[in-house]
Amino acid sequence: MRRWLLILLCSLGLVGCGTKLVYDNLDWFAIQYVEDFVDLDNSQQTMLRQSIQAATPWHRSQEIPIYINHLDQLLKINPSQLTVADLVEQQETFRQHSLRLVEHFLPAITNIVSDMSDEQVEQLMDEIRVRHVKYKKKYQSNSEQELRKLYRQRVEENLQNWLGDLTQEQQVLVEAWSQQWLVTTPFWVEYQTQIRVELSKMFAERRNPEQLQALMRELLFRPQQYYPPQLAARIDLNTQIGQRYFVQIINLMTRKQTRNVKSELEDWREIAMDLTL
Repeated sequence: MRRWLLILLCSLGLVGCGTKLVYDNLDWFAIQYVEDFVDLDNSQQTMLRQSIQAATPWHRSQEIPIYINHLDQLLKINPSQLTVADLVEQQETFRQHSLRLVEHFLPAITNIVSDMSDEQVEQLMDEIRVRHVKYKKKYQSNSEQELRKLYRQRVEENLQNWLGDLTQEQQVLVEAWSQQWLVTTPFWVEYQTQIRVELSKMFAERRNPEQLQALMRELLFRPQQYYPPQLAARIDLNTQIGQRYFVQIINLMTRKQTRNVKSELEDWREIAMDLTL
């Protein structure tokens, strides 16, 4: 269910595809995204379209100013002085942006889910199952070292998207980071299986509005409760490892990298300002 909100978070949350074109036509993009999972009938499309259109004034007047203020705070950060505590604070701020959006759209999503037919539920669950199977097949044959290599590449690419080319010292830190990272892939497969179980329970209660929303809240706001113990433990350790190495890499940013990051943040700020017009 949380994936249903990805298109909303992408544009409204300014996490990577928040152009004015997408923002102004978000209802269309949202319908296209949802229909990758399940075919909506006309009334359901209308409900989704109206909920997004109704949210636009709220988002422009209340949420975007919060994003702009956050971007201003990020622009003031001195990379050489960033601490793990600072990073944790920023991560929580980003998390709150997402949670406010989920909270705002929860009633609309509940209405759409409660209106789904048995055939639609079956179609959605089949699509989720297919995607989970693809994930399992994609990674199950990889050795631990291969998974570490993939993780290293992903970390390096994400850093380069913001900083530009990494220095040799930063590359050494990325390598050390990937070697300390604990593989979680098998446990994510187990988690995905449990999520399908919980989704089935939720859909079984979709004609009961109060129970449906309660179950949906658990899935959207507290998905970590469904983690198998090994996954939860490894995520905690990986988070600590990642925070430590990320801060060290940021502390070593060059002047050119700092200019690149500030330029990217200023571009996002300009986009956010344009969306308020």
